[in-house]
Amino acid sequence: RVAITAGKKVLEHKIKKGITTAKEKKTELSRNFAEITKDALPALKRIFKNKALNFLLIGDCFLFLHIGVYNFIPKIYSLIYRISTDKLGYMIGVSNIVGFGGGLFAGGLLMMKKTWTPKTLQFILMTTSFVSLPFSLGVLLYCPANSYAGIDTAYPNTHLNFNSSLLSDCNTDCLCTTAFYEPVCDGETTYFSACYAGCQIENDDGTSYSNCTCTASGRATKGDCGGLCMDTFWIAITLVTISNFFLFSGFAAHAIVYQRIVSEVDRSLAQGIRQTATRALGTLPSPLLFGWILDKFCLVWRKTKDGTSGNCWIYDIDQLVLWFIVAQTIIKLLNSTCYFLCWYYFPHPNLSNTPVERYELRNVSANDSQTSLELKGNGTGNHDHLLGVPAVDFPAAASPLLSPRLGLR
Repeated sequence: RVAITAGKKVLEHKIKKGITTAKEKKTELSRNFAEITKDALPALKRIFKNKALNFLLIGDCFLFLHIGVYNFIPKIYSLIYRISTDKLGYMIGVSNIVGFGGGLFAGGLLMMKKTWTPKTLQFILMTTSFVSLPFSLGVLLYCPANSYAGIDTAYPNTHLNFNSSLLSDCNTDCLCTTAFYEPVCDGETTYFSACYAGCQIENDDGTSYSNCTCTASGRATKGDCGGLCMDTFWIAITLVTISNFFLFSGFAAHAIVYQRIVSEVDRSLAQGIRQTATRALGTLPSPLLFGWILDKFCLVWRKTKDGTSGNCWIYDIDQLVLWFIVAQTIIKLLNSTCYFLCWYYFPHPNLSNTPVERYELRNVSANDSQTSLELKGNGTGNHDHLLGVPAVDFPAAASPLLSPRLGLR
């Protein structure tokens, strides 16, 4: 039950307008920490006893952990499809507009077409999360990885056993470094640079080398051996766009569910807990997780002559894609499972599952002693769950401070 005194409302009004007296300011500041937080523990107890809310919070943490992979999408796509990042940026931008923007727009239209109960909205959120999962596996369609001499295949003209090293007896006298990645190809195998291919002469055409001691033909051309596979890329990015569309189409329902999964008096605290939890357990660890996966499957790091290390030049593409897909799939399954459990335990016993309607505060009676306010909806049913309390009475002195019409969700 909420009791709001007229004196308190008037004081709050004066504070907002900046017309409080020194005594009134002192009175406001004199409220100690215990008075301000006296309802915090009961509110926390109510929230953490709400199973549906707890599973929704955990599911959101996994959702934000999954969304963090989008920071690495340009780098991953440029590696597995061999597309320059400047061209890739436009393609990913269009994909995001269609997937993210289209999903949000479609979800908003769906919410407008019908009056949904909160539990049905949670079912929609759960369904869109599950449906988006198989489409996200489109990244499994990627270009075949190159074979690199000295990394995953032996040098053709060498008498040493393959030991996964860029150095060989055909280039040990060349004093090569990994400071710059300038791949060359002999038709079948890619070499880290012309130096590691043992090439001694750059031809006049500027695109090829001759007298290469490490290649089978003695010649090499600039660039790696793998070509573009745009058909595969377009199929993969289409599937990922569909996945994003379904994922974000449930966000409109998600926003409403958060307002109806707790009583109104606990909504602010629930939102604060959600923001803190999703940032601490989702947004922050996500770059650490996926960055660790990237570093784990690096095959050749940049290293200058003075021993300074830098970024990674070559990755184990097969293992990199596999681990990214496994990590995303596990996270998405946990996210969808938590949304299912939220739907299963929804609503909380103290809340109602009436359809989402628009309500207004209407002044229904007034006399010398008090002004009463009631909630009026465009449907029928008990609406006490909106406030989490049976009624709200405002003394007459406080009524001028209230807006005559307020739209509530």
